[in-house]
Amino acid sequence: MKQIVMLAALMILAVPLSLAAGLEITEIDVHVEYDEAYTYRVENRDRIDSNTISPTNGTKLGVDIFPGSNVTLTLRIENTFQGEDPDIRGVFATVTIKDIDDGADLEEDSLDFDLEPGDDYRADIKFAIPLDVDSGTYDVVMDIEGEDRNESSFRTRLVQKLEVRKESHDIRITNVLLSPSSVQCDRKAKLTAEIANAGSNPESQIALEFKSANLGINSFDSEIFLESSDEASEDEKTYTKTLNFEVPSFFQAGKFPIFVNLYWKNFVLFDQKTVELTVNDCGTKTAAEEEPKQSDEGAEVILEETRQESREPADIVTATTEVPASSYIALMLGGFVILILAALVAVGYLGRRR
Repeated sequence: MKQIVMLAALMILAVPLSLAAGLEITEIDVHVEYDEAYTYRVENRDRIDSNTISPTNGTKLGVDIFPGSNVTLTLRIENTFQGEDPDIRGVFATVTIKDIDDGADLEEDSLDFDLEPGDDYRADIKFAIPLDVDSGTYDVVMDIEGEDRNESSFRTRLVQKLEVRKESHDIRITNVLLSPSSVQCDRKAKLTAEIANAGSNPESQIALEFKSANLGINSFDSEIFLESSDEASEDEKTYTKTLNFEVPSFFQAGKFPIFVNLYWKNFVLFDQKTVELTVNDCGTKTAAEEEPKQSDEGAEVILEETRQESREPADIVTATTEVPASSYIALMLGGFVILILAALVAVGYLGRRR
């Protein structure tokens, strides 16, 4: 009985070992790109960080990852079979960062690819770390799968660690919207910006500025308070500013930048975004505006105007009238007949008196 149990246990252990054979993660490159806010940070941090690590379970990725970072994992995947051993087809990688998105997972897949024995392939997996992530360490689960011509499956798994940390002071411009981005005759526009505290400390001296010397925009909100990102609700750690403005009619056409500046301690520039307003001449019409209207009402107006124009010449009395030559001949003959008749009447009258 004991021999049967031991044989069954060996068979169970042999299954995952056979599934893992043929696929292996042999190298991992990590590349991190930070939000543009980091270029204005007091620490003057570079916008990128990278590292190459060995594929060992439990190893940390070894890069600085902050809220809002863009992380790219490049996995070198190899078919470890040699010689006449099978090709592995439809290989793909699935990477899962556990519980990082407010308790939910982030999961991304690579493209499919084939591997002949001894070949390798580099698969890129990209993640956008949430801005409201909690600081801490998260498991990164890397699963590789594929199969051969006989549909036999091959799998391997590697679990590593990703650490997210927060700066003490980390404020960001998270959204900027200019509506509309192009104006013409109606030159009214609206600029909206949202800022957020992604740092571990509450901030009580934040300033948000809209500025454009060309457009005469100079709006400055100071002493803004934002709660710590670790302890606050969404409303408590964000702030939204809206400015309605109008471009004067005498402004010539052109493109005008508007700067959105975010200051720490009311004067230290931490982040900056730029939007551009296009001003068109009021007389410049778009192709849609130049097309004639096809409505029945418009057609009726055009026809009515045509009728009025066609009646005007009939009401004008002209000084000269052209008479045909045949009319002159008829008049002369009529006059000649009248003279003969008058002569005959006169002759008859004189004869009666005698």
